[in-house]
Amino acid sequence: MQVHRTVVRVARKEFITPNFLRVILKCDDAERYKDVPIGVNNKLFIPPIGQSTVQMPTFNAQLQQWEVVDEALRPTVRTYTHRAFDLDAKELCVDFAVHEGESVACQWALNAKIGDEVGYAMKLGNKALVPTVKDYLFVTDMTGIPAVAAIVSTLPEDAHATIITEVLGEVDIYPEHYQSAATLTLHWHTNFYPYNGSDLFEHAKSLINTLDADHFVHVTAEFNTVKQFRDHLRNTLSYTKDEFYGCAYWQIGKKEHEARTKRLE
Repeated sequence: MQVHRTVVRVARKEFITPNFLRVILKCDDAERYKDVPIGVNNKLFIPPIGQSTVQMPTFNAQLQQWEVVDEALRPTVRTYTHRAFDLDAKELCVDFAVHEGESVACQWALNAKIGDEVGYAMKLGNKALVPTVKDYLFVTDMTGIPAVAAIVSTLPEDAHATIITEVLGEVDIYPEHYQSAATLTLHWHTNFYPYNGSDLFEHAKSLINTLDADHFVHVTAEFNTVKQFRDHLRNTLSYTKDEFYGCAYWQIGKKEHEARTKRLE
């Protein structure tokens, strides 16, 4: 599948909630992404601290690694979500859950100034992110809100979606994240110390049994939480891959650059 790589610039920033930052990026060749559905993953190429421009690397397929002309200017590559696109304005939107720790992407988003560059890459295919069913259950912490919000916005009016969202505090409860033609039922839970673990599985477990026979469960959260869902749904309830998707966006005790299992099937 073809990947289009480009350089975009910060157009403006806004805090949606105290711990949720939206960055609007100017993309001169936005037309290349016109057929890409919102909610898919992208790669951000973040320049070193103190740099307002980015040196885009080239990918050596044989060595399976990114190569740069000047190693001191090598960008850090992180995966985020294609949240929204305005082709007329040539702008794209990337949301960041702002949190403590050594997050290169969060620090860049917080400190970036208007006009600062960041590299951007995304596959150009058009693939449905969830199957068409009657009843959806989305479970997410703040890191997965952009993906869930994007997917929910595309659901048809005859669908129903229950969304369980864990946020740091009540100040981060923001129902406007989720706009959809479908009927939505929202549940919010607070967890000020997510690095100590999450109760998302316990909050969702009873709702799983109420789903329509034509259903799909989508989970984006910390690794151990996603694993709880995966073990219960796949091993106990015998869910198939067509009924469940789970992706770990982060893992307690693991730094961003350390290897971890992301998708749990």
